[in-house]
Amino acid sequence: MSPSSEQYRIEIKERLQESWEALEMEVPAAIERCKNFLKKSPANRLESRGKLKKLKGRFKGILQYDITDEARVWYRVDRKIV
Repeated sequence: MSPSSEQYRIEIKERLQESWEALEMEVPAAIERCKNFLKKSPANRLESRGKLKKLKGRFKGILQYDITDEARVWYRVDRKIV
């Protein structure tokens, strides 16, 4: 997927929606940076500026983006084009 053409869609599990919205109120700039990163290049470690980690072991295949020092988002990238 070319960064200049299409963007990824962010899907938040219903049970996590309330926590996501609370973070949007608490740290709006950090959430906006996170959303922009997830939409444009969710697996690009260079673009994340040190905020992206690939988890290992039983969490292999899951990526972690550090929103703040205390808040993180775990996600998977679905590369299928819908």
